[in-house]
Amino acid sequence: MMKAFLIDPYEGSIEQVDYSGDYEDIYRLIDCQLFDCVRINRNGDTIYIDDEGLYRDNQEFFMVEGYHSPLCGKALVLGTDKNGDSEAPKISLTKLKKMVTFIPSIFVIARGLV
Repeated sequence: MMKAFLIDPYEGSIEQVDYSGDYEDIYRLIDCQLFDCVRINRNGDTIYIDDEGLYRDNQEFFMVEGYHSPLCGKALVLGTDKNGDSEAPKISLTKLKKMVTFIPSIFVIARGLV
């Protein structure tokens, strides 16, 4: 098992979770059928998000400092090694919490941010 961070905009929380290293567990952790990746820093840390999240009803959103648009739904933060394999994130939980802002869905939709 390796550590990972789960961003949950429904609860407004970011918590450390255990990740087995099996990519199929990402589907379960972020409750999706397809996922995509967003790189958040130069250290290889990556956010796994629901690739179909914008098509779901009742989504909640968050912003990540340095990324240009809101992200929706639960997300998993993992690191990436030089071979492209997943590893524990290099970013600390404290720093990640400072980089993430939860935003109400009504604000995102009304402003046309997605």
